[in-house]
Parts: sequence; structure tokens; C-alpha cells
Amino acid sequence: PGHSWENAIAMATPIAHKGSLAGAKVQAMTALDFMLNPALVKQAWEYFNNVQTKDIKYQPLIGPNDKPAVELNQEKMEKFRTEMKKFYYDPAKYKTYLEQLGIKYPTVRESK
Repeated sequence: PGHSWENAIAMATPIAHKGSLAGAKVQAMTALDFMLNPALVKQAWEYFNNVQTKDIKYQPLIGPNDKPAVELNQEKMEKFRTEMKKFYYDPAKYKTYLEQLGIKYPTVRESK
């Protein structure tokens, strides 16, 4: 649950990487199906509205006039804001955030 060491290390195995890659391929091909077949989008919405969520009424936990509780992290933000500024993305200087961080991607290496 959430972002944790256990979740991160789980993807560090070859079998997990293969499974993740297979899942990504399925998602990509599904997205392609939806882009190439607009009727499929309509069918998906009909199924979602008339079958999956037919008897479900969404009840938001916050109201339209509720404000975010920004004061809860105010002390931490004051402490770390200046340190975080170097990580703010500057689209005027860099094409991507990875470029700003000095990360070359994709990292393709020649096989030996």
C-alpha cells in the first residue's frame, strides 16, 4: 500500500519487470483501440454507467466550499521550500524535467 520500500523493491526482479512490461503493452494497445474505434468509447461508457456503477451514487468526502488544509504542512514547507526550489521544473530552460536533472534517457547501452 502506498509508496514504500517493499513496493519499490518488488519491481526489481526480472519476473516482475516482465509482468509490468506485459501490463504496459496491454494498456497501450487498449488505448490504441479506443483511439481508432470511437464506438468502443461509447460502449465503455454505457457499460460503466449502466452496469458497473448502475446502483452506485458517488458521495464526495469534501464539499464544493471546502478549502485545502495547507496550514497542516506550513512548518515543513517553510523549512524545505528553499531547498526544493532547485528541483522546480523550468520549461524555459529545459525540454524535460529529466534533462534538467541531468539524466540521459533512454539509457541504451551497446551489448558486449
